[in-house]
Amino acid sequence: MLEEFKKIVGNEEYPSLLKPLRGIGPSSRTHRISVVIAAILRFALMSISDDYEDGSLEEALVVVDEDPYSDGEEYRKLTELVNAICREAGMENYRVSARGAEYSISDNALSEYSSWYNMPWEDY
Repeated sequence: MLEEFKKIVGNEEYPSLLKPLRGIGPSSRTHRISVVIAAILRFALMSISDDYEDGSLEEALVVVDEDPYSDGEEYRKLTELVNAICREAGMENYRVSARGAEYSISDNALSEYSSWYNMPWEDY
């Protein structure tokens, strides 16, 4: 999964994207680091050409961007990607709150990713 992602964002650029996650990620609050990861996914989306393959990570980025309520295979693929990015950055994707509720960076990051341009105050 990470190898495919590195091809999308660029093998030379990937370490630069991961460096801040390694530095601030492990001690960051989920709602804050999720926005950083969503921005990295947005950067990847901007790097995709129109002729991506079916079933590819590129397709998953496009589908979840176009259908924010998607919870299919594409969403699961991006969840796996965020989990892999978290592992490589030394962060735990899956967390438990002080009250015992389970949550994840990936769910928060994908929510931020899919609602990137959602600004309801501009609809007035």
